[in-house]
Amino acid sequence: MLGMRPKYIINVHTHLHHYQNIEERIKLWRKCNVRKVCVACMVPRSPKHTYFTNEDLIPWLERYPDILVGMGAINLSKNPDPPEKIDELKEQGFAGLKFIRPYYPYNHEIYFPLYERAEKLGMPILFHTGWVAIGRDGLDGKYGVDSNNMRPYYFDKIARAFPKLKIIGAHLGKPHAHEALSMIKHFPNIYYDFSGGSGRKDHEMWVLRALSPMPGADMTDPAENPALEYFKKLCFATDNPEPPLWIEISDRIMNKLCIPQELRERFYWKNACEIFGWDESEL
Repeated sequence: MLGMRPKYIINVHTHLHHYQNIEERIKLWRKCNVRKVCVACMVPRSPKHTYFTNEDLIPWLERYPDILVGMGAINLSKNPDPPEKIDELKEQGFAGLKFIRPYYPYNHEIYFPLYERAEKLGMPILFHTGWVAIGRDGLDGKYGVDSNNMRPYYFDKIARAFPKLKIIGAHLGKPHAHEALSMIKHFPNIYYDFSGGSGRKDHEMWVLRALSPMPGADMTDPAENPALEYFKKLCFATDNPEPPLWIEISDRIMNKLCIPQELRERFYWKNACEIFGWDESEL
């Protein structure tokens, strides 16, 4: 079952690096019919840091407001940023937030004032979930990095307390895919992407295994092919690679799971519009 090209594409999760030609990247995105790109900023930890920070992204948001969507980085250290940081990011033009490497579990109440403020301001949060790569700067121990603090199941307490807060979980919670899928099934404000692994074949196969039904299933029956329900809440994302790689991977996965065109449109752009409150006329 081969799907048609989607009407639009929205990338809910990517990064910019200082060593990249940003102008050329944006040209490629437009060529791929990507209408909006959510750029996740990072809190700098050392001079070796290559990811764009909030300050790095601000001039680019001003230059390309039609396509770039800022996801402002929040410091989740032992002494996290105050809620006022979110107000500041909103005023600077950021539409959402990026959470990663928390010192405490995501559902620790020390972070609740941040969730409350993001919900109030209508700013979706992109959470890294699952195992996080070991930092090349050798500072993970100093900052108390613990992948267990980013399990998808921690969304349960957050989503119950803040039902209007839009949550995007990254990487299908790898390796905790079943937790991630349970969250998107039961909470209307939780969505997920399955980017990761630099788009390698082993990651693609891991995603496919997580989403696939039992052998011999009726692929048209949601009770037998649960992917038909999951794709109502999954979003297109690339993380670090460029869109052509992840469009090809996503299409292969959806072809194998017999995902109909309407759900493909949800995956590629409609779910993102729900999350950020965009109208089709804004794409």
